[in-house]
Amino acid sequence: MTQLVGIIAPVFALILLGAVAGWRRLIEPAGFRGINDIVFFAGLPCLLFLAVTDAPPLRLADVAGAFLSACILLFAAMVVLARTGWGVGLARASIFGINSVFGNTVMLGIPVVSAAYGTEGLVDLLAIVAFHSAVLLPMASALIEADAAAGRSAFRVMWGVVPGALRNPIVVSILLAFAWREGGVALPEAVHRFLALVAPAGPPLALFCLGGSLPRPQGLSGLREMAFATIAKLAVLPVLAGGVAYLVGVEGIAFKVVVLTAGLPTGANAFLLARRSEMLAEASAGTVLASTALSVVTLSVLLQWLG
Repeated sequence: MTQLVGIIAPVFALILLGAVAGWRRLIEPAGFRGINDIVFFAGLPCLLFLAVTDAPPLRLADVAGAFLSACILLFAAMVVLARTGWGVGLARASIFGINSVFGNTVMLGIPVVSAAYGTEGLVDLLAIVAFHSAVLLPMASALIEADAAAGRSAFRVMWGVVPGALRNPIVVSILLAFAWREGGVALPEAVHRFLALVAPAGPPLALFCLGGSLPRPQGLSGLREMAFATIAKLAVLPVLAGGVAYLVGVEGIAFKVVVLTAGLPTGANAFLLARRSEMLAEASAGTVLASTALSVVTLSVLLQWLG
């Protein structure tokens, strides 16, 4: 238990510190935006680029494949539930679906996995991060676009989705790292030292910004969707991901990383997608907040079970 507290407590202490700084206006929203820009355009891209280029071969087929398969299965189930059970439109159902499966794999996942399983665990996490945002967000965006623009060709729908993924610095840094690996050329020592200097700033600043920028719901709108999505994300997805990983033969630390990553709370990008789509924004904000708060308990349980 002491080890679990040592892993979980510092992570959520940084999130709480950021939340207090935001609530008390110790740092203005513009300041958080500036720190967040440092995280997303420098700290985390440098960390991910360095980790990918220095890592042994990444297990994209089994580790990332098992995780994404579970996400897509649950996403489809939640969309069907919303469409047939609640009678909502495809766009609203897609927002509900992405709230249920899109995890905070970078800002929270990297610190937690690194603390629990070290470099070996981080390498397995990178296999997931490499495709997490690049697959799930465009998938939900495409369905939202298709619902809003009935009659447009599938090509034109995707043309409006793909550029957004390619502008994401996290996605770009990973793609560039894979390209560099394929070239078989070692990083120049000066470049490696620069990346090593910048990279450690990413996780702690990311956690601080997460606390300071968590969306704050203003009422009880979307309470049903929030409750279902939170349960699906924290309880259903880890079980489903663990089952798929077991079936495809993922073992050891890789299995633990798949399950733990699946149990991460809903990422803020799901809320941003909802806000941009102007639907279920309250439910998405509530899901991010509720799942993040409850994950203090659920992640502790997962870490205890995984060992």
